[in-house]
Amino acid sequence: MMTRHTSSLASSLASAVLISLLLPGCTNGPKLIMNSHIDYNKAVRQVMNEELLLNIVRMRYAEAPQFVSVSGITTQFQTSGGGSTDLAWPNAVTSPMAWGIDGNLTFMDSPTISIEPRQGEAVAKQMLGSIDPTNIAYLSGAGYRLDHLFVLLVENANGVRSFDVGGSLPIRGGDAEFGKLIGAITTLQERDEIICGFLKAYDNYEGSVGVADLRPADHLAAIQSGKRWKEKDDGSGEWALHTYGLEPIIWIEPSARETEAGRIFLSLLNLDPEAPFYWLGNLKYQTSPTSTTDSIRIRTRSFYGVMNFLSLAVDLPAKDQDAGIVVPGFASGDLAISAEEHLRLILHIHEGRTRPENAWVAVQSRNYWFYIDDHELASKRAFTLAVELMNLQISGGDSSQSAPVLTLPLG
Repeated sequence: MMTRHTSSLASSLASAVLISLLLPGCTNGPKLIMNSHIDYNKAVRQVMNEELLLNIVRMRYAEAPQFVSVSGITTQFQTSGGGSTDLAWPNAVTSPMAWGIDGNLTFMDSPTISIEPRQGEAVAKQMLGSIDPTNIAYLSGAGYRLDHLFVLLVENANGVRSFDVGGSLPIRGGDAEFGKLIGAITTLQERDEIICGFLKAYDNYEGSVGVADLRPADHLAAIQSGKRWKEKDDGSGEWALHTYGLEPIIWIEPSARETEAGRIFLSLLNLDPEAPFYWLGNLKYQTSPTSTTDSIRIRTRSFYGVMNFLSLAVDLPAKDQDAGIVVPGFASGDLAISAEEHLRLILHIHEGRTRPENAWVAVQSRNYWFYIDDHELASKRAFTLAVELMNLQISGGDSSQSAPVLTLPLG
């Protein structure tokens, strides 16, 4: 009886050990997903930041930018295991049991990354086309400073010219009034007296009906077609079918319009001080409005132009400047100095011979390291703003390239 009991116990123990060796291959799935998801997320973000920084540096050296997209991530996880047991009883009654267990477990991760260059007519138009003014409202609503958005994106606002960042020529300062406009926006923003956002705007349709003639089915049909029945503003009590959309606006606290910053903002853009808000849209003419208006018409830079501007924040090796192989920086004069001061408040890209230890993002080019210091919050925010602009301007129009797909076969 004792021999049978000992044999049964040993067999059970050996089986349990073998199962413990083989079982992880079937239960690793959730852990593998948790670990791989975060790791790939960090990797994709890092290469996107490094790619943008590299392209900004390239443009300071008059080199064409090049973007690639991670279109797919597929990784194959494989686990295998094996084991054996050795059991012996030289004397089934009096001698101790002799036994041995041998096992192995193998784990392998085989990722496949699909990378495609962003090129062609569609991407070129997105790079060179003006940024939609609506994006200013989106980015402002996301917490980015309105004065920084105007510095980076706006070339002209109601006839007030911004900094000229035309590629091979030194940057010129634009109109002196533009620096005053940025200063006024900064002051109003620090006092929470100016907001850039969206307003739901309605367009009237021809024809109207009395409210008594509208049935629930009419309201339902209008909603299904993207419209609304709404009372007309003429006081007649009749209703009309409207379309509506979200339109970008800038709102200023009424009491702030009497402050110095408020008066400067309104006078430079020739805005009606009695308007409840100011529509933000595309500039149609180069000159200022001939009379007060409720609209701020702006011409924006392209994303290519934004990178050109940001490239002027790159510190350059002295030998490269002396050799004349870089795009000229800021022109002389007070206006150019003002433009440089505004840019330096937003972004600073350092250079060095060795890999920096305190870099938030760094890239090597021409045997030098270019980086953003992890302690410079303003530069990190401005660079993140550029990443968001890239996503809105370049990635947004192509749903097939909007995000890489991570596939994890687990078996």
